[in-house]
Amino acid sequence: MRSVHAANSRSAASHGAVGPTGARILVVEDDGVLALHLAETLDDLGYTVAGTATRGEEAIDLARRLHPQLILMDVGLDGDIDGIAAAETIRDEHDVPVVFLTSHADDETLHRATHTDASAYLVKPFKAPELRCVIEIALNKHASEVRLRENERWLESTLQQRTAALEAANSELEAFNYSVAHDLRAPLRGIDSFSQLLVEKYSEQLDEEGLTYLNRVRASAARMSQLIDALLSLAQVGRGELQPIDLDFSYLVQSVVSEIAAANPERTVRVAIAPGMRAHGDPRLLRVVVVNLLENAWKFTARRKRPAVEVGPYQNTAQPTYYVRDNGAGFDPAYASRLFAAFQRLHSDREFPGTGIGLAIVHRVVSRHGGTVWADSRPEKGATFYFSLPGKSG
Repeated sequence: MRSVHAANSRSAASHGAVGPTGARILVVEDDGVLALHLAETLDDLGYTVAGTATRGEEAIDLARRLHPQLILMDVGLDGDIDGIAAAETIRDEHDVPVVFLTSHADDETLHRATHTDASAYLVKPFKAPELRCVIEIALNKHASEVRLRENERWLESTLQQRTAALEAANSELEAFNYSVAHDLRAPLRGIDSFSQLLVEKYSEQLDEEGLTYLNRVRASAARMSQLIDALLSLAQVGRGELQPIDLDFSYLVQSVVSEIAAANPERTVRVAIAPGMRAHGDPRLLRVVVVNLLENAWKFTARRKRPAVEVGPYQNTAQPTYYVRDNGAGFDPAYASRLFAAFQRLHSDREFPGTGIGLAIVHRVVSRHGGTVWADSRPEKGATFYFSLPGKSG
């Protein structure tokens, strides 16, 4: 092996050749004459021969010690380990491209070679330009794969870090919202209680304008209490683990409709529910979605002589999708993107009272399930709300 290295060094010095990459290559060839010729050819092309081997066991040992950048591997090696078996062992230990060399290419050999994830397959005899072309393709392919894996690892690491940071920020924000909303209750109760005492004990000492101001204070306190309750509801939606199950979605919708109808006996709303709907999700949270969407539909159809609501499956979507449609007041679609943010309202409180938090809760619940929610409407033409719920994974 020393004589081969010496000959290679003299050849490189005499020719002054510099190959495209100058890569260090391990030559594995059981024919000594062919091995020497191959080493000289590689040297002439500007590569460095890291070593030569004639048997599979020797190739494995040299790969461990020399760490070549590429291996030219003869398939038909003598001994217990042929070239393909040797390549499999080497590739299990080292990330190195392997180019197979053989004087024949039968189907069985090709099949075995393919499963070793070889970089190329060169049939003897071949010329120097062919050898260089195959080597460079294999080296570039391997370099690209290495860069791709590094990028994937970097992206995965970055994604994990940002996901962890986002989850921490969300947890802190939810805890802050919950704490603020909870801590606001005590002073708010004080405002309401003392305002009520003023009305009860000192109303005779106040003129009509004073009583009006006091009643406005109490009304504002009641409104603030509603907003605090809404904030707490929004915070609670983001807490706790999801417990998804397969459920009868039509039955869930029907039970919510019955409750809303019982709570509003002065109104009659025609509700059509598609039969046989199934869904996969946390039943407690999905009920929150249905309640908010149906209460919205009930509220915005209040001015209709024949209010109507329809709930059904939305077809032609990749994920199971459902809709809640009403013939109510509707809204300008130009402002649809604002609907699902907290406290965003497209109608005044005088027209349709509410906290402006219901659709934000719907958005959060659906997002936690991995789905999306959107809406379509026209002023005075009703509104349709769609939401998707991905099916079971695996």
